[in-house]
Amino acid sequence: MRHYSLFLAVLGLLFTMASCKKNDYSSYPPTWKGFQFTCNGQNINPKTGIHAGDVITVTAMQDEKGHLINACTYNWSARATIQKEDGTYKADSLFFTRTLQTNYDYYGGVDPTVEIKIPTNALGRATLSFNAEFNYSGNGIQVSDGGTYESSTGISGSIHSYSGAISGGSKGSVTFTINERQ
Repeated sequence: MRHYSLFLAVLGLLFTMASCKKNDYSSYPPTWKGFQFTCNGQNINPKTGIHAGDVITVTAMQDEKGHLINACTYNWSARATIQKEDGTYKADSLFFTRTLQTNYDYYGGVDPTVEIKIPTNALGRATLSFNAEFNYSGNGIQVSDGGTYESSTGISGSIHSYSGAISGGSKGSVTFTINERQ
């Protein structure tokens, strides 16, 4: 009987040890697929589907979510060629900026998104810049830094991630074409 009790005690201890889950306390930023453009809920081609005066939505598509991030700041800005009142054009004019500060799960686990109104006097090539800063809850580790994207699904641009001991971030940009309204 004594051996049987000892056997059950050892077996219980083994089950307890086997069921212990190792917790991951490392923090890292998300990795990215690129940027997706939509207008009225429909995906659009950033080279042909954007017109002066449109209201578009741009989404930074995450490939894998970050881990143990407690706060983040998203900075968006857009530049394009803008026609001035005298009829001349000024290249690389800043026409949009937005900063969103939130905890990482503010978006309910969805990708960061921004809505942009294209000026009616904008035309030609435009650039959208994206910068995300993440404050960590755990110890920072480096993950894949991202890359340049161009796919038939309409996802394009480039986003690269970086990570330090207590914070990390991502920087990216995408070019698109503003077409004249017919």
